[in-house]
Amino acid sequence: MERHSISFVIVVLILGLLIGTVSGSLLEQVFGLDVLNQPLLDTSHGLIESFYLINRLDIRLTPAGLIGLIITIWLLFKKG
Repeated sequence: MERHSISFVIVVLILGLLIGTVSGSLLEQVFGLDVLNQPLLDTSHGLIESFYLINRLDIRLTPAGLIGLIITIWLLFKKG
C-alpha cells in the first residue's frame, strides 16, 4: 500500500469538491437538475476578503460537491 503525503491528500480532496460542484452546476444548466446545486447551509462562508484580484470568495456546500468529495475519498482509499 502506497502512502500519500498530507498535502497531496488535501489538494486532491479540494479538487474533488470543486469538480463535484462544477459538474453539479453543469448538470443543472443542461438537464435542469436543481437538486444538485442547492446549498445545504443557509449561509455562505467567506473564505477570502480582498486578496490581490479576488474581492470576495465564498464557499457553499452543495450535494454535488459532497458527491464529488465522497467519490474522491473512495478513489484515494482504493488507489493507495
